[in-house]
This record gives sequence, structure tokens and C-alpha cells, in this order.
Amino acid sequence: MPKGLLAALLLACAAAPAAAYDLPSSTGTHRVAFSADNASFNEYTRVIDLEGNVKLTEYSAADRPQKLIRARLLSVNMASSTIVSPSDFVMDDDTGTVYGKSGFMDYGSEKGRINDGRFAYRNFIFRGRTIDFDRNGYRYKKASITSCDEEPPHYRLRASRIYLKPDRYFLAYNTVFFLGKIPIFYFPVLYKPMGGGTPFVSIFKPGYDERNGFFIKSSYVYRVNRETRAKLYLDYFEKRGFGTGAEVDFRRPEKNITDVSVYRIKEYGLVKDRWGLNGGYWHRFNRFNESDPAQYYSQGFFRLLSDPRVNNDFFRSNPFAVSPDEQASVALTRNTSYTVTRVSAYGRETHSADYSRFQKANSSIPRLDFNTVPFRLLKLPVLNTFGAYFENARDEGQNFTQKRGDAVWTVSQSIPLAKRVTLSPSLYYDQSVYVSTFSGPTDRWVGRYGGGATLRYDRMWGSFDLGYAYRRRLRANKTENDSSAPDKGQETESLTAQLFLMPQFNTYFKLSSSFDLRDYYSAKFTRRLAPVTGEVFYAPRPGLDVYAVDSYSFAEGNKSFVTQVNVGGPENYVGGGIANYSTDPRSWVVSNTFGFRPWRMAGWRAEAVLRYRLSSEGHLRFSEIRFFEKGLMLYKDFHDFRTKWDFRERSGGVKEFFFYISLKMNEPSRKDDLEEKSREYWHPWRKPGEVRD
Repeated sequence: MPKGLLAALLLACAAAPAAAYDLPSSTGTHRVAFSADNASFNEYTRVIDLEGNVKLTEYSAADRPQKLIRARLLSVNMASSTIVSPSDFVMDDDTGTVYGKSGFMDYGSEKGRINDGRFAYRNFIFRGRTIDFDRNGYRYKKASITSCDEEPPHYRLRASRIYLKPDRYFLAYNTVFFLGKIPIFYFPVLYKPMGGGTPFVSIFKPGYDERNGFFIKSSYVYRVNRETRAKLYLDYFEKRGFGTGAEVDFRRPEKNITDVSVYRIKEYGLVKDRWGLNGGYWHRFNRFNESDPAQYYSQGFFRLLSDPRVNNDFFRSNPFAVSPDEQASVALTRNTSYTVTRVSAYGRETHSADYSRFQKANSSIPRLDFNTVPFRLLKLPVLNTFGAYFENARDEGQNFTQKRGDAVWTVSQSIPLAKRVTLSPSLYYDQSVYVSTFSGPTDRWVGRYGGGATLRYDRMWGSFDLGYAYRRRLRANKTENDSSAPDKGQETESLTAQLFLMPQFNTYFKLSSSFDLRDYYSAKFTRRLAPVTGEVFYAPRPGLDVYAVDSYSFAEGNKSFVTQVNVGGPENYVGGGIANYSTDPRSWVVSNTFGFRPWRMAGWRAEAVLRYRLSSEGHLRFSEIRFFEKGLMLYKDFHDFRTKWDFRERSGGVKEFFFYISLKMNEPSRKDDLEEKSREYWHPWRKPGEVRD
């Protein structure tokens, strides 16, 4: 209770020894008024006793009620500056309502204690066996929190300590989540700000899989500021041990974009830790001096693993779980109005046949790239571009590095022939250089020259492109054609055609192919004609789209066929996809996805995925069906929290079940752009709302 209110109360009591006290109103004056069925004042102990329907109201200078205290009994000790309520009382103000079985307040120091208290603040209900408070906030002991207004509540978080600072935050320690009277799991710490936004979120995913046994994955997400988000991972696996990790996002688009994730676990019985480190960055440097107009950037990407199986064992939603290679790259770029210069390094390692270790694949350390924007020379009506690189590279399957480089000069121009017809010819010279790095081969350079032209007919409904490309190779270390080679130096000579039709914004059709004109070998027309590729997309209405692409060779038959049909919206949908490739023509890969909410206001919905391989015997007869992924996800919203139940099985020995609980009181109050941008930029496979793999 504010000190000014109590002082006014005491003045009123000393001046009027009646059963009900009321200070006379005064315009523009901060005042209080109280009433009771009975009142008495002991001038020796200086204690005022109020009994029966006790009400005390505080008014602002604008005559607006600010606080109301109601009790059956109330004692005011003027000597010790305390107010004691030996029985139930209620206090209302702008922040909420406090209920207590008993309590006392020291109005001189603005401190006090409430026994068996209940505080309704915003959407939350705080309870405590004892509640100590002062002008800074409340400290609850043997406490609980809920946002459920039912009695008894559907859920509660029981905590040993809770610290509440109204309009700022609450912090709870050693909390146990109860569903009704059933304890579910333990929260080490729970924090939530009471201001704008939610910079801290606690997420828990208990589950089970055959490899790791029962597990619980906990994530603690803290919004440091509007540009930075930090995440801490604390996991327990029944059969494997404890895992820890962290992730940091920083996003200032004009200066720096960074994401770094690290995870470590020491499995029972293993000597070495298993770990993963991945992320990347983009950084823009300041100008080195005022006279240098260039812009400087640095960027990098890395995915490093202790072993090829660690992703598949612990991060099943990460697509790299089935693509376990590790790689890293870093680059420094200088950009001017005319040129782009880049120095970089790149390395990649692939897994061994038994997935036990990594082995070197390819690398480029270092590499220098230089490119120009189109420019003119001697006022000639053509555009020139130049690009070159030099690198110290190692190719996959080789046990040595190769110093090599390449430079290309291109001359091009676009020539309008008619209103909707454009001709775009170009000529180029390409010079490659190989520097010997071991005894045997000698240094060599190889030149290539060529050109091409594209004729485009463009209309509102689409376009038609007809192109010609020519490329000829010179002899090594010579300036003459390599006519003695088996291919006579004819690397490319072809005609290409592409038709693109888009009669409506929701429909397009594409057809393309090419024809080989090289004469160094004899081949039939069907061999020279590249596979004809047709692609179609059709979305006649919202909630329905059809996509199909087929590649057919007149010499070898069908090369590939892929189609996908999606029907429905974000919650009620059916999706189906089929793929077939010439590398395994009797196998058809089928993918089905389903999602439904039984009725509009239903509190639950489901998603399912089935991916399997059909072995065909021909004539639509199938001899084998082999599932390589099965999954079912159930979403159920309760009065106070949301749940997700996930059952998953796929190749690689993945069989798991987990459930996810998100308390509504712990959800962001608004969309978090930092989280969404980071997910789209660094982790596009994560679904909205997912904070980790």
C-alpha cells in the first residue's frame, strides 16, 4: 500500500473517532476513504481496529479510484507503521487482483508478506504459500503459475521460487509441470517478460526412439535484443547420456548476418565426444579510406561433424541427416562499380562406405576470381565482359592438388529485328592454364573459342527461343585446332529450342530440347536429338495445383517423370507425388502427404506422410512395396497449451516418437521477424515455429 495512502488514513483516524471514517473530498487532492461496520482506536497502543465489510479506497487527484482493499478484519498500528490482516483480504488495482488468507504490510518501508496468496495479473494466476513484497516486486515461495482460470486449473507449474516484477518479467526456478494432478516433467527455469514481445521461451520435447530410448530435448530461446537471439539446448537420452548445444542468430542486414550452431554429446561407453558445428556469416566491412570507393564483404559457410552418422542419430529433421558430408568455405569480396574480385577457400569431405569416418573429396584452397561488369571499348556498339579465376584445387578421386586457371573474354550485343523479335549474338575466347605440381606432366595451356546466338520471339502469352552454340578447342600449347583428337576439337555445336507458354497467371507450359550438329561421329537423328523435356503447372483455383515434368529420349525411351498434385489449404490437404527415372525404370517412388482438421472449430488436427518405392512388373502390376518413410503428427490445442505428437520411421534405423508442449502463456505476443528470417536464410527445412533440428 502506498505510503501516502496510509498517512492519509492515519490522519483521518486521529481526527474522527467514529465507526466509519471518510476524509472530506477536495478537488485536485490525492485522498483516501475507508469504511467498516465497526471501528475502534486505542490511544495507548495507537492501534486502529476495523471490523466487518472493511473497504479502503485510494483516489487520485483527478478523483479516479486507484486501489481498493476489502477485508473482514483490518488493524493499523501507528506505532510500528504496519497494517495487519488476520483473515482473508482482497486488493484491486490497475495491475490485477491479490487475494490472501492473511498478511501484514509495513507502510513506512513499503514491504510486507502475504500468506496463502493468489495474484491475478494479466492472463496469469500466481499462487504462493508465502509472498514477500516490496516496491520492486514479489517473491513467492512454494508457488505455482497457471493461465487457466478454471478451478482446479487444467495445468499448473509448481515452483520452489518465483520472482515477479509487474510490467517487467517473472522468473521461476525448479518448476514441475502438472497436468491436473499428474506431474509430467521438470523445468529447470522459466522466464517471461511482461513487457512487449517474448524474448525468452522454454520448449520441451519428450519422446522415445529405438536407438536413444526415452529422451527429453529442452530448448531455451532468449531474445537478447531486436538483432540477436540466443538458444541453449539441454537434452537427456536414456541410452546415450546428456547432450548440450547452443545457437546464436544475429541479423543486421546492412552490416552482418550470422548463424552458428554447436552440439556435443558424450555417449555412454564411447571415449570420444560426438559433436556437430554448422552455420555461416555475411559481413560488410567499412571503407578502408575515403579515397577508396570499393565495398568489401566477407562470407562463409561450414558444416563440421565428428562422424557421418551424428546428424541421423540426433537431428532427424535436418536434411543433412541423409546427406552427411561435411564442408566449409570462406570468401572475401571487393566490389566496385566496374569489377568484382573474390578470394575464397572451399573444402568438402564425404563419408566412407561404412559411414565410420570422413575422407577428402574436393577442395579449392585458395581460389581467386575476377569479373567485370559489361563495358564498351573504343565506342564500339558491343558489350565486353571478362572473367577469370586461378585456384589450387583437388578433385574428388585424386590424391594430388592441381594449380589451374581460366579466363574468358566475351563480346555480345542485343539487336531488335522487329517489334517482338530480338537477336542476341555473342563471341568469346576461353583460355585455360594448368600448372604441373608433380613430376611427369608439364605445364600446359588450352584455348577455346566459340560463340552463339539466340533468337527470341516474345508475346504476352509467352515466348519462343531458338539458339545456336559453337565451341572449338585448340591443341595444348598450340594456336591451332585440335583436329587430331578423337572429337576433332568439336566440344559443342548445337541448336536449342524452348517454348514457354503462360496463357494465365496460374498456368504455364514449357517444352525444350536440343540437336547435336557435331560431325566428328556418325549418329542417327534420334541419337543427336537430346531428350525432350516438357513441364506444366496448373493452379485453377486456390487450394489446387498440379505440376508435372517429363523427359523423353527418342533413342532410349523415357528418361524421367515427376509429378505432384496438392489439394487443400494449410490444415486440410492431400498431396501426392510420383517419380520414375531411367536409372531404375522398374521403380516408382511415391510420396503422399495428408492433413486434416475434422471440423472447423475442432481442437485437434493431424498430418501424415508416406513415402515408398513400388517395383513394377509392367502393365501396372507391382511386385513389391517398400516404405522408406512413415510419419504421423497430431496437433491438439487445450485450454491453456498446445501439443504436438510425432511418430516417425524411416530408413537408417530411425524409429521414434516424441511429443511437444507449448504453453500459450509462453508464446510470443507478436510475430518474430528475426526468427522467421533466420529460419528462411539458414534453416529453410524447419517448419514455422520450430527452433531447432
